[in-house]
Amino acid sequence: MEDYDNAYDPLLGNEKEEDKSIEEQIKSDLREGFIAKVFGILAYQMVLLFLVVLLGFVSDTFRHLLLTSIVLEVITFIISISCLVIPIIYPNLFRQVPTNYILLTIFTLSYSYLIAAYTVQFTPSSVLLAIFLTAITVVCISLYALYTKSDYTVIGGFLFTALTLLIICSLILIFFPIKILYMIYLYFGLIIFCAYLLYDVQLLVGKGYRKFGEDDYILAAINIYLDIIGIFIRILAIVGKKNN
Repeated sequence: MEDYDNAYDPLLGNEKEEDKSIEEQIKSDLREGFIAKVFGILAYQMVLLFLVVLLGFVSDTFRHLLLTSIVLEVITFIISISCLVIPIIYPNLFRQVPTNYILLTIFTLSYSYLIAAYTVQFTPSSVLLAIFLTAITVVCISLYALYTKSDYTVIGGFLFTALTLLIICSLILIFFPIKILYMIYLYFGLIIFCAYLLYDVQLLVGKGYRKFGEDDYILAAINIYLDIIGIFIRILAIVGKKNN
């Protein structure tokens, strides 16, 4: 007597394959929607940053404020750090609408003020050159992250250690402003933030060992935003010319 329960059914096999294909397509569509959402948020952040920095170059009053108000710099620094630290204590804040978008906007505006306070110290041509070089760097790294077969999502621990060393180096420079140490700090920092961009883009795409969850769109956008700003600031410091 034949065992019909274990017999292979071509039609049933096809149905299972179709179900698996549909499931994979749904996951792919969700990921593509997540990626599009992150880039939309990132574009919003970049527009805010551009407007604040541009205001520093076209408005003499705002420019004077950027160059002279240390108190406001300290306040915006505390605000921007708080917007990042609070969600670490309460992780769901970055997933609750509209709380997450409010935190994102407050963080972006406060951090944009700090970036503007730094960029107005340089000539407009230097800033434009740094923007151009940053754009090329970001595009090249992003394309590599998308098409490489290597998985860089496993280097998170190494990057965190390197970032810690970078922070320690910046603290040393406060007390010992040695030029050669400063240049090492800039180039080392540039390499670290380029590596972080590679890491975060692969987390975003979700093809590696680790990936961002679909609810972590705010966190993903902020991470990539900080990577790009980190690259820009160091390129500007390396190639930029300060105002007399």
